[in-house]
Amino acid sequence: MTYIASAEPGETARSTGRSCKWGGLSRWSAWEIGAMVAGFVVFWPLGLLAIFAKWKFGQMWKGSAQGAAPWAGLAMPDLSTWGWQAAAAGSGNAAFDAYKREQLKRLDEERRRLDEEQRAFRDFLDRLRRAKDQDEFDRFMAERRTTATS
Repeated sequence: MTYIASAEPGETARSTGRSCKWGGLSRWSAWEIGAMVAGFVVFWPLGLLAIFAKWKFGQMWKGSAQGAAPWAGLAMPDLSTWGWQAAAAGSGNAAFDAYKREQLKRLDEERRRLDEEQRAFRDFLDRLRRAKDQDEFDRFMAERRTTATS
């Protein structure tokens, strides 16, 4: 027995004439699915055209509220009853919250220290490249002077 989101108690998909449990979403016929898949295989805009035609003629969400998604009538579960809390929310325990703040502060300081080390290493590599470039340039100039005098 399949129940739909907008059905009255005791009403099933068969008794309402709707074909799917998701708020009256109409089923695609085998021809429509075949046309869409063939359209994507042959030339992708044809597949998009098949989807657009289904949507344009109002058959994509047939039976659901005008313009509403098929899942719009479904109730969302209350996640707080499962013990899930937002990351920014406190735990309710002052000692744990203080520990958490202290650890986050320590991690932030470590991140800053690593950023400074990365910056210093980048500066070191730049100085190394400049020294190498200067050495290569000096060699070039010395070689040029020797060929110019001979």
